[in-house]
Amino acid sequence: MRIVVVLALVVGSASAALATPTFFVSPGSSATNDLAWQAAVGGFTELDFDLPVPPGSALSGIVTPTLRIDATLGGLGGESGNPEFFAGSWGGSVYGTVYAQALLNYDAVRYHSDFVFTFSRPVQGVGAWLYDDGGQTLESMLLQVTEIGGATNSSAVLESGNGYAHAVEGFLGATSNVGITEARFIVLDGQGNPIQRAFELDHFQWGEVVPTTPAPGTLLLGGLGVLAVGYLRRRRTL
Repeated sequence: MRIVVVLALVVGSASAALATPTFFVSPGSSATNDLAWQAAVGGFTELDFDLPVPPGSALSGIVTPTLRIDATLGGLGGESGNPEFFAGSWGGSVYGTVYAQALLNYDAVRYHSDFVFTFSRPVQGVGAWLYDDGGQTLESMLLQVTEIGGATNSSAVLESGNGYAHAVEGFLGATSNVGITEARFIVLDGQGNPIQRAFELDHFQWGEVVPTTPAPGTLLLGGLGVLAVGYLRRRRTL
């Protein structure tokens, strides 16, 4: 029986000042590759998937006191299923971005081209480390984010330059002062097209929830409601 996992986390809060959207594309396995994104986003939470969860278990979501992140698979292979935990050494103890255990773009039936993370509330940024699992083929990755209002933007292609080797491809991240509602990490072939081919994701990171502000129409209606109540109360005293 396949185990489905929902991770519940307790997180802190911090403030951040951001651009809309700004992408961070850092190829290679240097431990410093995610520092620029972390500095830009300010407060963030990081989840390493080296957890006491059996390999092959499915991750359906991540839950914090203020946020739920649904983890699904999409693109080529269909918009369905959940990524699974995958364990492996990948040939050496390089910087532990995707070492020991990570998420695999596999749903126990097929590979998908996209890891999809959907946020119950918009966040100020998202990022992750990615690993090229195709030892006989060329792979690269990109990040596509959807912001409040539905605008979608994509990063430049992340390419480590390691050719056909199993290797850490690098870090991909984005920040937004509008708020990110969905993030897709997509694997590409040598021609830059989405492909159903194995790749791993680890050290998933996300920024703080964007503070909600009532829409102008809501504020106006609220104000009219207060005026109406005041008027009715005055009429009762006449």
